[in-house]
Amino acid sequence: MNEDQIRRRVFLRLLGHPGVIAPFLLGVTACTAAWALDWPSALAWFALGAGVAGTFGAYLTRLIFDHGRTALAVITDLRQREQRSLQASLDELDRRLVSSDNDPRPEAALRDLRALVFAFDEFAEKTDSLHTPAVLDVRSRVRQIFDSSVRSLEQTLQLGDTAKILQLPEARQPLLAQRESIIADIQAGIRQLGDTLAALQRLGGGAQSSRELARLREELDQSLEIAGRVEERLNSLLDRPESDIRSIPPRLRAASNQKGH
Repeated sequence: MNEDQIRRRVFLRLLGHPGVIAPFLLGVTACTAAWALDWPSALAWFALGAGVAGTFGAYLTRLIFDHGRTALAVITDLRQREQRSLQASLDELDRRLVSSDNDPRPEAALRDLRALVFAFDEFAEKTDSLHTPAVLDVRSRVRQIFDSSVRSLEQTLQLGDTAKILQLPEARQPLLAQRESIIADIQAGIRQLGDTLAALQRLGGGAQSSRELARLREELDQSLEIAGRVEERLNSLLDRPESDIRSIPPRLRAASNQKGH
């Protein structure tokens, strides 16, 4: 969402309100009737002008006394549309993960991630005002980890598809090993998110809770750094041609896999 998009939608929604558009329609109707009945043209133009003026006045009145309600409704509507689009894309990714192979771990990881994000959102909505800023900060990091994990799951599909078309085991092995490493990283991230959610639910009040929230944010920051390095490794590997993958010495492959873990 951007500001221009929101303003345009607010303008159209206010303009399309029945109380705003009704004077214009009445004016057009009266103008048409005047011409059809051969009444004086001045009367027809007066009716049309009165309708336009009435619509303009009604629009300004609604704009002045709206107090942001229409803008809030527009933003809510846009967010709901984005959420529906996101959920549809995640459902599609789930189907692709299921149909790609007989390994249930990637789709199970995706479903756990979605459940955890939903639980974090619910917790953030119910949290007390004392911890709201810090909890929202934690939720923001959780969403970043979620987005990174989803991108990694999409790339495991590409790794698996690429491995299927390679003929030599020497070419397939680095891709499959990297896929295993990514799945393990995602599973570790899921465990951490579960621990974070449990720690949030145990929060009380006072300075101890503030220190606990600071610790959780620091741990999530470290996970974000790891997720970023995982994506970099994946992009680097996926950009290599088959000949480069086969040419990687076994010792370097093992070292790369150890870094992945």
